[in-house]
Amino acid sequence: MSKPISLTARISLLFAGAAACVLLIAGALFARAVEDQSLRRDTEELGGMMEFVRTVLAGVATPEGMTQIPLRISDSRFEHPSIAVVLAARDGTILYSAGPGEVVKHLLAGAEIGSAEPVTWSRGDATYRIAANRFPLGIPGSAPVTVAIAFNITRDQEFITEVRAYLWLGVAQAGLAMALLGWVAARRGLLPLHRFSTMVAAISAERLDEPVPEAGMPAELHELVFAFNAMLTRLEDSFRRLSEVSSDIAHELRTPLHNLLMQTQVTLSRDRNASDYRAILQSNLEEFERLSRMVSDMLFLARADNREIVLRREPVELHKEVERLFGFYEALASDRGVHLEQSGRATVQSDRLMIQRALSNLLSNAIRFTPAGKSVSVAISQDADRATVKVENPGEQIPAEHLERVFERLYRIDPSRREGDTEHAGLGLAITKSIVELHGGSVGAESAEGRTCFTLALPREPAPELRG
Repeated sequence: MSKPISLTARISLLFAGAAACVLLIAGALFARAVEDQSLRRDTEELGGMMEFVRTVLAGVATPEGMTQIPLRISDSRFEHPSIAVVLAARDGTILYSAGPGEVVKHLLAGAEIGSAEPVTWSRGDATYRIAANRFPLGIPGSAPVTVAIAFNITRDQEFITEVRAYLWLGVAQAGLAMALLGWVAARRGLLPLHRFSTMVAAISAERLDEPVPEAGMPAELHELVFAFNAMLTRLEDSFRRLSEVSSDIAHELRTPLHNLLMQTQVTLSRDRNASDYRAILQSNLEEFERLSRMVSDMLFLARADNREIVLRREPVELHKEVERLFGFYEALASDRGVHLEQSGRATVQSDRLMIQRALSNLLSNAIRFTPAGKSVSVAISQDADRATVKVENPGEQIPAEHLERVFERLYRIDPSRREGDTEHAGLGLAITKSIVELHGGSVGAESAEGRTCFTLALPREPAPELRG
């Protein structure tokens, strides 16, 4: 693969190309102007000569006066080596001729009569402008006389050729000069970009909190610097959360592993009967199941992040799914003295098992934090586009600074309750959020005046890009 052209070289070439195009157009216009000026001057010269000859011919009033034509024309300014003149009667009689023989012969052979502009004709190294016309004599009833005049423009053409050569040479040199100047200008103009690149190269994982300063940056780079600093902020947040998740995972896994290790060591410290071994294995099995659930939940979240989960959409009546979950959690709610209430109905196109899991996480969470004698309510509603499920329960209010983070993985409002609680690892709300977002919906949480409400908003029909 060829190496891409640098911005400096690209801008320099574009600048030089644009300048060369402008110079070429200007040079072509100048050369055309010189040629047009030369043609205009030659046309005027030939026109003046033609008018003089017409006047001479008009002054011939008798046949004897025709003998004066050569004399009068010879006395004129036509006697010049660069001019050839031929006057011929209709019967071919040459009334007057002057100039180089080859040119006179060409004029007699039939010059272009009545052309709007002079005709250019070349012979060897010489170039001529030729004008021809027919003028009447002053003798009544006489036939008109053919007049042909050739004007040598060889020196003018050589001058124009030299001008054109110098012009194109100047254009080429100016193009090279423009390329050099463009490179210098682009180099200096891109210095802020080089400075920005140096600042970016100095950023490391330990310095994500040091944004690139916008002061001194040209206006064209403000948007780039702003976007880059926003990216640094997101990266810093991601690194922080990754570090916290890694620490949280270590904390969550340490307790069950420590329990398993201690129980195994105690068990192996002396011989025991079969019933003791059975009880210890049963206890270990519970810890293994909790570890397995935690690992499965983490894998689910990882697959959800990578969009590797395929949804099996079907019509799901949300009120019926809530009724099933009420039946499942009835025993747990009764043990805690919590009442379950439901209202409203809605239908969505979604993955039934996924929606069950999301609702189950919210319902179990609400039951766990509801005081005895209180009620957990589930309110379902829908409009033309979306269905909404609100799970509300009384209890301790969640501080505002924690509401935005309750859906993060392994996040707990009270970190002191982390140790020893392996049943609730802090992944339920994160899984709920991932499931809802996979369906194209959104989640939210509110907590005020001793009541907490979690809201799920689901599209009733999947968006076109989410249909599989």
